[in-house]
Amino acid sequence: MMQTNHHTTPKAPRWITTEAGQWAWLTNEEWRRFADRALSVSERQRLLAEAELLRTQSVSVDRT
Repeated sequence: MMQTNHHTTPKAPRWITTEAGQWAWLTNEEWRRFADRALSVSERQRLLAEAELLRTQSVSVDRT
């Protein structure tokens, strides 16, 4: 079970190794909840791909 502190984000699971995955873990509470429950490799890969897309969209919005 993941322990949470109301003042900090818990450490990301070891399988979240990409920059976008780390970013999503820190910035997106909904994504973090899904990632915390992801057990299968395919589900984790899907979440990392989604993190890449979210990060790209965020960077695009920040530049406009």
